Amino acid sequence: MDQRTPKADFWTRMAEVHPRRSLTLFACGTALGLGIAAYGLFTAAGTRIAGVPPEDIALINGRHILRSDFVAQTQVETAMPYDQTTKEQRLKVLQEMIDEEIMVQRGLEVDLAASDPDVRAAEVAGVQLEVDADVLAQQPSDQQLEAYFNAHRDKYSGEGIMTLRDLIVQPDETTTPEQARAKAKTAADAFRKGTSGDDAAATNGLKDSGKLDRGDMFDFAVRIKLSPQLYAVASKLAAGQASDPVEDGGITHVLFMEKRQQAAERTFADARDAVFQDYKKDEQARVESANLQYLKSKADIQLAPEFR
Repeated sequence: MDQRTPKADFWTRMAEVHPRRSLTLFACGTALGLGIAAYGLFTAAGTRIAGVPPEDIALINGRHILRSDFVAQTQVETAMPYDQTTKEQRLKVLQEMIDEEIMVQRGLEVDLAASDPDVRAAEVAGVQLEVDADVLAQQPSDQQLEAYFNAHRDKYSGEGIMTLRDLIVQPDETTTPEQARAKAKTAADAFRKGTSGDDAAATNGLKDSGKLDRGDMFDFAVRIKLSPQLYAVASKLAAGQASDPVEDGGITHVLFMEKRQQAAERTFADARDAVFQDYKKDEQARVESANLQYLKSKADIQLAPEFR
C-alpha cells in the first residue's frame, strides 16, 4: 500500500511562509513604490527637471536671473529699447550678469561680509534702503507737512542776532554767594537804567565770562557757546534788558542784551521744501529704528559679562 504524502499544489505552496520569497516580494514592492513616487514628483505641474523657467533668462547654481532684470539691464547699458538691441549686445549684458551672480555667490559662500567692512556697509545700506522703500515712495499731503511744520516751527525760523554780554562774579574769601548775587543785581539794575555794560560791570566788580565774542552774534552761535540754562534766559531778553542773577556751575551770571534782532518767522509756503526733506528724514529714521528693534527682538544676542 502506497503511504506517500500527496504533493501540495501551487496555491498551497504559496500560502506557506518562505523567508527568501518574502524578502524578494518586499524588495519588489518597495522599488515599485519609489518608482511611482518619483514619477509623480518629477511630472507634477510646474516641476522642471531640466531647462530654464520662462520667467528667467538663466539659472546659476539654482539661483534665478530674471528675464525682466535682464531686459532692464540691457536697456540701461545700451541706452536704447530692448527690441532695438543686437544679439551681441544682449549676450554681453547676459555674460556680465552671470559673472556678477557667480561672484556674489562666491562672496556668500566664503562669508565675505564677516571680514570686509565695505561689504558689511553695503549690506546695511541695502537693508535700510529696503526698509525705507515705502517711505521714499510716499508723497505726504500738505496737511501732514503743515502739521510737521507747526510742530517744529523753531527749525524754520530765520536766525536772529544778539549783542550780548555774559558777566560773572565769583564768590571768594572776600565775597560770599549772597554778596555776589547782590553785586550782579545792582549791575543789572544800573544797565536797565541806561548805564553802559562796561560801566555797570566795572562799578560792581563783574568781569566778562569770556564765552561770548563782543559784537553781533547769530542766535545759533550764542546757543552753542552758552549753557542751555543761560541761553534760555538770554533768548527772552529784548534790547536794553538785563537778566536777574543766574547761578550756573557755581558762578553767578548776569546777562546784558545790548542789541537784539528777533528771528524772522517763515511761513509754511516759504519753508515747504525744507519741511518735505525733514519730514522724509524723520520718517526714514522712524521706520529704520522700528525695524532694528524688531530684528533685535528676534535675535539671540549674548554679551560679554562686563557689558551685560
